[in-house]
Order: sequence, then C-alpha cells, then structure tokens
Amino acid sequence: MLEAPVPADESARMAALCGLNILDTLPEERFDRITRTAQRLFGCPIALVTLVDSERQWFKSRLGLDAPETPRNISFCGHAILRNFPFVIPDAAADPRFADNPLVLGPPHIRFYAGIPLRADNGALIATLCLIDRVPRSFSDDEIGALCDLAQWAELELNVYTIKQATRVSRDKEARLRAIVEHAGDAIITIDDDGLVETFNPEAQRLFAYQPDQIIGAPFSVLVARHYRASVTAYMEELVRDGIGDGVRLNRQLIGQRGDGTRFPANLVVSEMHINGRRAFTGLVRDISARRRNADEMKRLNRRLAETLSLQHAILNSNNYAIIYVNVHGQVIMFNDGAQRMLGYSEAEMRTQSALLVLHDPVELEARVRALSAELGRPIRPGADLFIAKARERLPDESEWTYIRKDGSRLPVLLSISAIWDDENALAGFVGIAQDISERKKMESMKNDFISTVSHELRTPMTSIKGSLGLLAGGAAGEIPLRAKVLLDIASKNCDRLVRLINDILDVEKIESGNMRFEPVVQPLLPLVEQAIAATHAFASPYKVSFDLRSDNGDLMVAADSDRLIQVIVNLLSNAAKFAPPGGVVDVRLLRQPGYARLSVTDHGAGIPEQFRDRIFQKFAQADASDSRPKGGTGLGLNISKAIIERHRGRIDFLSECGVRTEFFFELPLAA
Repeated sequence: MLEAPVPADESARMAALCGLNILDTLPEERFDRITRTAQRLFGCPIALVTLVDSERQWFKSRLGLDAPETPRNISFCGHAILRNFPFVIPDAAADPRFADNPLVLGPPHIRFYAGIPLRADNGALIATLCLIDRVPRSFSDDEIGALCDLAQWAELELNVYTIKQATRVSRDKEARLRAIVEHAGDAIITIDDDGLVETFNPEAQRLFAYQPDQIIGAPFSVLVARHYRASVTAYMEELVRDGIGDGVRLNRQLIGQRGDGTRFPANLVVSEMHINGRRAFTGLVRDISARRRNADEMKRLNRRLAETLSLQHAILNSNNYAIIYVNVHGQVIMFNDGAQRMLGYSEAEMRTQSALLVLHDPVELEARVRALSAELGRPIRPGADLFIAKARERLPDESEWTYIRKDGSRLPVLLSISAIWDDENALAGFVGIAQDISERKKMESMKNDFISTVSHELRTPMTSIKGSLGLLAGGAAGEIPLRAKVLLDIASKNCDRLVRLINDILDVEKIESGNMRFEPVVQPLLPLVEQAIAATHAFASPYKVSFDLRSDNGDLMVAADSDRLIQVIVNLLSNAAKFAPPGGVVDVRLLRQPGYARLSVTDHGAGIPEQFRDRIFQKFAQADASDSRPKGGTGLGLNISKAIIERHRGRIDFLSECGVRTEFFFELPLAA
C-alpha cells in the first residue's frame, strides 16, 4: 500500500481548512444536494464531499457510506489533493498503490474511485468531491468534465460558506476582544500617533483613579510621576518618529502617578498596531508593587538560605563523622569531607550504592544478611538491601561495622542509617552516619581485660573462702556457737553471691570476646527444661514458689549446648521465682510452632515497669537499682541469656502486663 505524501503547503492547507469552521458540523442540504446529483448522474453507489484533515478524512456529505470518517494514511482523497486535476482509479485491486489497502480488502470494498480536488479561497486543496464503486469501471472524458462541473458547485458552496462564516467569526472576535479588554487584569491604554490617550479600560481607570473623560485626549505622560514625564515624552516622540515594528514589544519600568497624586512602581509594555492604515500604540501597565516586595523578600530569603546552606556545609564537612547520602536510584549524592578523611576515598570514587560495598568486610556482610533475615522474618538479598531494609520500614537501624579504608586498614564504626521522606511522604533516599569508635573499642578492650583479670584473680581466693566457710559450718574446727553459725551463714550466702557475680562477669567477657565455647548437640528440649526446674527448686523454696510444667506431645528436637541452654532456663526460672507472689505458681510451657520450639516462663507478679522495658536485656540492668532493693541479682543474667540464645540462632523476648503477669520466652529452630 502506498501512503499519500504530505503536501508541501500542508500548514497553509490546514490553516485554510480550519478557517472554514466546517469540520465536525451537522449535515447540510446544500452539500447533500450535490452528492445526490452525482450519485444519480453517474450511477455510483457512493458519493462524498470529503474534507482532508491532518490525520483523517471527514465526510461533510456522504451517500451510500455509514462511516463518518476514515484515517488519512489509507485514504484515496489524500492522493487526490496532491494535484489540481481529476484523480481516477478504474480498478483499485489491479493498482499496486491500492491493491492491499484496507478500504479495498475490507469495507467499503473500493474498486473504482474518481475524485476532483476542491480549493479554498486561497487556492489550497482542502477537499474532494468523489465517487466510489464496488466494481471496476471506466470513466470517459465527458464524465470527468461533468464531475468537474459538480466539483465547482461544491467549491462555490464551501467558499460562500467561508465568507458568511468569516463575517460571523469576525464579529465574534470583535466581541471577545472587547470583553477581554473590558475585563483584563492589566491596565490597557491605546495611544494615537500624537501620544494622546485614545482608550482607557476599566482596569486602567481603577489603577490610575481617573475616569475616561478625564484622561482620554490627554498626553500619556500625565500618568507617570513628574520626574519621569520628560523622559516619557521623549520616548513617545521617538516611537512616533521611528515606530516599533509589527510583532515587537518594548518593555520598561517607570513610576506611575494616580489622579490623587499617589505613586506606584509600574511595568509598561508598548506594542504598535495599524488600524485602517492608521498607526497607534497599545500600552499594558501593571502595578508591580507586590512583585517588588516579593523580590525584596525573595532576596532576603535567598541570603538567609545561602547562610544556612553555608553553615550546613561547614558543619557537614568539618565534623569527624562520615556522612553518606544515597538517593532512591542508588546514586551517591553526598560523601562528605569527614567520610573522605576517614576512609581515604574521594566522592568521585563512591558514585553508586554498589561502590560503597568495597568499604565492608564480606564476612560481616554475610553475617548481617543472616541476622537481618531472621530479625525481619523475610529473606534479605546481599547487596544494598541489607543496609536499607530496616530504614525503608521506618525502623531504627544502628549497628557496628568494620570499615576497610582505601589503604587496607580496618576501622570499627557505629553506623546509623535513616530513610529520608519528602513533603508528600514519598521516599527520597537514605542517609548513613558513621562514627569512628576505635577509641571506644580500645577502652572497652582495656576495661574487659581489667575485669577479666580481676575476676580470675578473685575466683581462686573466693573458692578458698567458700570452702573454708563450708568446713567451719560443718564442724571441722569443732562445735560452733549458735551466734557464730548465723554469722557463718551470712558470710556463706554473700560468698555465693560474689561467686555468681564473678562467674557472670566472666561469661559476659567470654561472650564479648567471642571465646565462649558452644558444643551444640541435637537433643530433645524437654529433658533440659526438667533438669533446669530440678536445679532451681532449692532457690525457689524460700519464696514458696512452685513450677507447673506442661509440654506439647512429641519430642521437640533442637541443636543446643545443653549446659548453656540450662543456664538460660535456670536464669528465667529463678527470675520468675523471685518476682512471683509468695506461694504462687510459675507456669512453664513448651510449645511447638512452625519451624520453632518455644519455651515460656510466666509469673503472676507485679510486672515490669514501662520505663525499664527498653533496657531489660542490657548489662547490669535492674528495675530497682537501689542499695535497699528486696530482690538480689547481678543484672547480667538476661544479657547473658540473650547472647546464648542468639548464638543458638534463636530469639528471646518478653511480654508484661503490670500487676497481672510477666512472660519471658525464647524460640529455637527445630532440628530434624
């Protein structure tokens, strides 16, 4: 199929067609009369008056055809308007230009076509009068001449209509223009060739506080402040002498003066127009007082913004924190001077989120993927997702990392990552702030070494003291007076407390240094719970507290270090015994959950105060930290328990309702 090319005068042709104001109008008898005559005269089933639009051909009159329009790119009329003489196709199926045309292969099944182009009053070919038959046929010169006569009739109707329409449109335009001028938001003033005011619209009357009869015929210069009048008069004389030129607008600012003498800054735009061979000028005047105030305010705000940005820039680049900002597309927007000093890389070297991975130890990244997947309950992909997953969900994310500098040296940092949201609550990016904690780590190491050394040094004499006190209490040195036995009992109990404290401190040191050994064995969890309850009975007896153990049917198998896990369970049981009401029952429940075994220990005591709950797993954390607290303990048990459970790839947590119940529980993965 050959698509008709676009005529060279397409823009002028379309302007002439649109100027007719006849597209998409209702059918008219004067055009239908022409197509009826053509249909009868030539015996064709289809006769059309077709207007060729930019993307379609639209039928002003159609006989024998239902469709009101068809696409231009498959039209026959698109070819007919390319030349100013008849366009005849005796058999479209035999013509290679049209043989595969959809209008030939499908409805209306065109085989014969004869079209005469119709001209607008400017000579542009805009339409056709055409005949269509569904069978091939010849078309004689006499028939072509007759069709041309009918086409001149259709062309005359188009152009007569254009004249009528043009008159109406001209009147409409004049009315619209008058309405625009009357209701315009700007003062519109026309000035004749002598610089005198000819028209003065309502906005000009309001702006200048003059009535038309006060200003029309007066020099335009009376509307400006006195010290501007001489220059405005000279300016008007220059306009009158030299003109401006069509399509040119002159723009200047001046001080206007109202009829009451008040002044205001104004913007004046002057253009030239010609009416019936006479030249005049149009002036658009706008009060720019508010604009100047806004401009002054904007300058002030810009100065403050520049000062703020300068201050922020100084703060961001002068501190010792590494600040990295990444947008949602993974592009690094900021890699501040602190980051460059800390890590040795330039901002240009850290262009993308993936480039930042070079800062991290691969082993730490792998461990973070596992830990975060368990924490969030969904798989976390290696890469950028492991840094932004929590921040994307508006969760706090602060963790320790080991950064690898450009020179290969390692640096411990505390990295805090937050999501940035815009005014419409859409995610804008992520900011990470890294703090060098090497000094803190050094101090912690020194402190841990000191605690470890002291604890080890204390353990030996404490063992001797405990043994000696036990021998004395057992009568190894003879009969002990009753009052001395009381004192020995007090000393023995405090010795036990000191031994527990030393053991707990040593456990914490082992956990933090990574030296606590775990030997996990796949085994049932229930016997371990039973052993822990048996070991805690003596502790619970003074509190008159009993334990109620219930377990789901079947063995719950876990991979666990039995000694360490019993240590955790004993800690939870002894805590519950201390805080349960005297004579109360501590509920111990062992439950099967999908993929996990869950052990819960519930007491019905006073509960955990709200303000303490965030710190309950911290070292030395106790709700009652006073010297006179009624419950003993080191404040290390839960911290140690949390570390042990997490080393077993489990989790530990609690639920508490003040005055009702407190439930501590841990969950461990089931083993095959």
